[in-house]
Amino acid sequence: MSSAEPVLPPELNPALRRRRESRYYRQSILIPHTGSKSGLKLPRIHSVAKGTSSQRSVRRLDDESAYTDIEKSKGNSKHNKEDFNPDKIAAEIKYARLQEIFEKADTDEEAGLEPEEFRSAIKNTVGVNLTEEEIETLFMKVDANCDGVVDWEEYVTYNLMEYQEKNQMIEMMREKPFPVETRDVPSRHRDVIVRIAFLPSIQKRAVPKDSIDYSNGRYVTLSKEGILIFWTLKMKRIRSFNTHSGMDRATQPWLTDMVCMYNVNMIAVTSTDRDIIIFDLQANKFIKKYHIVGIENCITTMYFWANMRDLNYAVLLWGDTAGNTFAVKFDSSLRGGPFGAVAGKDLYKKVSLPEVIRGFFIGARAYKFNRVHDDWVSQIGYIPELDCVVSCCQSTNNSLYLADIEKKKISSVFKVNKGILSFDYCPHNNIIVTGGMDYLVRVWNPYVNSKAIVVLKGHSKPITHVIINSSKNQIFSIDKGKSIRVFDMKDQTCIQQLSGRVVKLGPFSISTICFNPVTQTLLLGTNQIAMLEKHFEEENRIEVTSHNKPIFAALYNRTFRFVVSACYDSVVSVWDVRTGEKVMQFINAHKRTERGVDIPIEISAMTFDGPERRLITGARDGSVKVWNFNNGACLQTFNIPGGLDVTGLVSTRHRIYVTGWSRAVYVYIDGGGEEYRKEWKVKHNEDIICMSYTGPNIIATGSYDGDIVIWSRDTGQAYCTLNAFKGTKPSTENNKKFKYTKDEEEEKKFYIIEEDADDGAGKLKSKQRSSMKGIRAGVGLLSKVRDNNSRNGSRLSKQFCRTETPCDHPLLPLFDEQFYSPTPNSDQPAPNTGRAGYDEICKSYEAAVEKMIFLESRDNLDKETAVLFCSGAEGWVRAWSMHHEGGLLGQFNAAQKVGEGVHAIATDRENKYLITADTIGYLKVWDITEYCIKDRHTPHQRAARWKELFEIFIFMSIEGHNPRVTPSSFNSKEPRPEGILNRPPPLNSNPRRTVQWPLLVNSFKVHAKVVNSVVFIDEFQFICTCSADCSIRLWTLSGQYIGTFGERWGPLKPTLTPKISEENSRIPRDLKRTGSARTLKVLNQGKAPKWRNLLVKMRKVGIPRVETQVEEQAVQEEVQFQDDLVEKKLNSSAILGKSYKRKTRHKLPPSLPKMIETSSSLAVFHSLPFVELSPVDQYQPTDDMKVRKYGANVRDKMRGVKRKETHPPALVTVVNKITTSGNKVPSPRYHVKPSRVKKLYNHMQDKLSDPNANFSSSPIMSDVKLEVSKTSLDSESSS
Repeated sequence: MSSAEPVLPPELNPALRRRRESRYYRQSILIPHTGSKSGLKLPRIHSVAKGTSSQRSVRRLDDESAYTDIEKSKGNSKHNKEDFNPDKIAAEIKYARLQEIFEKADTDEEAGLEPEEFRSAIKNTVGVNLTEEEIETLFMKVDANCDGVVDWEEYVTYNLMEYQEKNQMIEMMREKPFPVETRDVPSRHRDVIVRIAFLPSIQKRAVPKDSIDYSNGRYVTLSKEGILIFWTLKMKRIRSFNTHSGMDRATQPWLTDMVCMYNVNMIAVTSTDRDIIIFDLQANKFIKKYHIVGIENCITTMYFWANMRDLNYAVLLWGDTAGNTFAVKFDSSLRGGPFGAVAGKDLYKKVSLPEVIRGFFIGARAYKFNRVHDDWVSQIGYIPELDCVVSCCQSTNNSLYLADIEKKKISSVFKVNKGILSFDYCPHNNIIVTGGMDYLVRVWNPYVNSKAIVVLKGHSKPITHVIINSSKNQIFSIDKGKSIRVFDMKDQTCIQQLSGRVVKLGPFSISTICFNPVTQTLLLGTNQIAMLEKHFEEENRIEVTSHNKPIFAALYNRTFRFVVSACYDSVVSVWDVRTGEKVMQFINAHKRTERGVDIPIEISAMTFDGPERRLITGARDGSVKVWNFNNGACLQTFNIPGGLDVTGLVSTRHRIYVTGWSRAVYVYIDGGGEEYRKEWKVKHNEDIICMSYTGPNIIATGSYDGDIVIWSRDTGQAYCTLNAFKGTKPSTENNKKFKYTKDEEEEKKFYIIEEDADDGAGKLKSKQRSSMKGIRAGVGLLSKVRDNNSRNGSRLSKQFCRTETPCDHPLLPLFDEQFYSPTPNSDQPAPNTGRAGYDEICKSYEAAVEKMIFLESRDNLDKETAVLFCSGAEGWVRAWSMHHEGGLLGQFNAAQKVGEGVHAIATDRENKYLITADTIGYLKVWDITEYCIKDRHTPHQRAARWKELFEIFIFMSIEGHNPRVTPSSFNSKEPRPEGILNRPPPLNSNPRRTVQWPLLVNSFKVHAKVVNSVVFIDEFQFICTCSADCSIRLWTLSGQYIGTFGERWGPLKPTLTPKISEENSRIPRDLKRTGSARTLKVLNQGKAPKWRNLLVKMRKVGIPRVETQVEEQAVQEEVQFQDDLVEKKLNSSAILGKSYKRKTRHKLPPSLPKMIETSSSLAVFHSLPFVELSPVDQYQPTDDMKVRKYGANVRDKMRGVKRKETHPPALVTVVNKITTSGNKVPSPRYHVKPSRVKKLYNHMQDKLSDPNANFSSSPIMSDVKLEVSKTSLDSESSS
């Protein structure tokens, strides 16, 4: 094969040369692997058989073959001019040459290209504009197996997988134009709505606009029965009118269409009466202005257009049932109206269409296109860019018709099977989109009527409406089943679909739509109204999220400068740290299939391999997968025995170490199968939660019961076991019991006795005093070598060791009741239920080791240096030395509140900082340069470090530290947080000696929920946090917020002390609501911008306003005082005094508003929503109610109170009179005997009126009889 570069035929070289020299070619040249969107399109790959060079069939692409292929393609293509693309041909030649280079390399001893060969091949072919660093990164991405060479198969596979995953990621991330559900709009329409239109508010401007302003106006809706309603942009009803309210007819016509004549503020409606009525809307009125008559057929559709630069020019179009179309052009609309001025105020002007066609009206000229369609005109429109009328119908022969209004140009006819129901025109792209009965959406070139440019499929019913959203290059289509589809014109794909079940608009199909391109709102109408609106305000208020589900972990890849994250929905995302954009995403990383549906499985462990070129993930079902995360290709899959959760992964030296709830550690060979699996001896009694590795060959595993087992990576032997709840020293294979050393036992006894003496537990006897003196003398040597901080510890730290310390735990009462209640027959006394019960609870439920890290810069062979830090559920962080004489060297609580856990810890490369994050979203940065380490700072080094901390962390100044006063040590015995003394560490961990806090240099809230992972990026000095709130955030070490992954920020560069300007600094919205004052100070870098702005406003506006208000208040008080004096004088009189009353004038009552007159005709509804009536139980009075009613009647009779008569409804009375008027029989009158009470009452009245009556006996007897009668009545009523 010739080594010369293949070239095109001579006649094509000038064109290619011009393309290379042009700027467009440099920008559009095909460069793979750059940018977030990969538009890579590989050429056809020729099959190459494996074997020797003589057996491989290598296709040689020289000048003759290239020219021959081009000629063949030109001969076979029907449209060779359209298919010919020099850029595509040049790209194919370059890829063919690159394939040739790879195939030449296969003849060598090692198949594939080495880094230098790969760099040269890419640079000379497809990567002309790539830098050396980008080509090196590309080689590492392709060489995922880290064998040092890349062959053609790896290269092509990587490109195809990258394109596929990125394409899928782009589809998932693509913005949806509409919400999932519609919003119903209540209206007064009783029949089908024939039109929803937008009426813009036209304002006179010095420089008029070119198009309609859709942000200022009203919506207008019209239904068949003639009800016309005006709405605001938020679809709130303004007012409504009836277009045919003054008709004296038995039946009213149906309204068929409406247009808004916005240049003159009028509305034109048409009905089945074959006329057009134009109403004037001036001064918020609705007055009939013009009545166009003389129309032969019923109008089916209308359209109106006005020139926004000169509102005098307008066009009114309509089509009828006979297939005719009409156009009326106005050139003086503002001079008295479209058809001239009207004589009277309340009169209207009749306009005859034949007279308009003949030109009898000045300023208006009508044109008729006779029988241009074979069927009803479905839609009509005007294209000002083409100066033509467009109309469509449901006929195959003349589905779409384009014609010039003045008939000066040749008309065009588009033929579509079964016709067209709707169309729309896009002036930006100069295309026409149609939808018809064949369920297809077609895109046309207005000048080519033979074939559509694009055909979009997806609908299953006839398409009734299409709309083009030019601002976003989208097409909306709606079919008769109320299904809505949104197509992207660039990709020609459906990006959103709303089923007809979602659009709840009753049983009728959608009759009219209206789209507002400014607010991105789509109105739908049947006999009801619904809207699909995009809430821009809510989107701005919603915090940016990185995943749709809570995030499990995030890792930083130093090789590619990427952050890789995984969420509970088994989605893995790759982010660019410098820009915050998503580079790659692959879904369903772990899944199971049930009934043909893929169900994602939660990812529970994640790590990188040694060179950090591949990602290893473990799931809840026990599966482990190895990925090339740059293109989403799965390279290896295996499963651990038992199918339990995988919680720990370590990859080193071509081995993958897996552990989890199986309590065992499995070893797999990288690239091998299940047959190479090895299993270590089980050392844990509970489920393993975490796993960590440090060089050269140490692996640590932590379990739920607090055991930390140190393993040998090569042999699988367990060196020792660490557990703070069992002791401070390591437990080896030979000594399985956790014991204190002799000195620690004596020290522990000394602490307990000393606490008893300090608390004044009582006077000790002589024997006890002598034994105490002996113990104190025995530990004298120990006290000399004891550390100064431990020997002179504060009194608060002593309480950690007291057995009488009151402990507070939610499970303590229940735990005591179950386990510490002594049995009746037991001779053993109950232990101290305070501290002992608390330790047992913590050992059983709070001992889990959540996270472990190794400090690799420290000496792991020093017994006084801690190299292993672990965190747990209670928030305690413990520092361990792996030396056999080391053990637990320090412990402190890193949680913000008592009882919260610390699930995430991290450190920097030099192990200067320890970063912890708790379950309520707080992040703390600790300085550990002097914590649990043998080599401490000298005074000079400590002072320099103190000064450096003040330069980096504003938190030091917020906490009140003095930068000029350097402390003697960075460690402290002061307990934190508040209330930690009631939640102490276990007694077996020797708190008196081990509890000490490192220097806290920063503390602030980073998330509103639990923080699951923390990563420190040494290259940029950034902290990356991920949380259950579905967000991954990036922070500076000092606490400034950079951004959330998923939103784009400026390109970041590595720096030692990254700082963000005050103008660009911002705070997440959720932290503004939930953050404490200290958090807000840290995020604002010690400044208070809100208060500062408030003070500036107060100085400028507030103080003068307050002074004005004070002056106005003083004036008002003075006026009120004077008014009170005048009122007092008017209401008083020197002669009459207090008996004087001022005359008051009676005012007339206010006039009532006029009664609203409504038509007496009943409203006829086309359809009404209803529900089935539920049966109602008949009311039955109880016996108690009957007794009470009877008693009330008796009391009313005794008091002489008349009961109100219950009258039946008036309608029932009238009916009874009518039915009984003919044969009315007089009812007999009976003499009703008066009651005894009434008889006695009349007797008493007669006695009182008689002057000769004797009151000596008769009144008394009458009273006695009256009382007797009352008593008898009461007894009767009670019985």
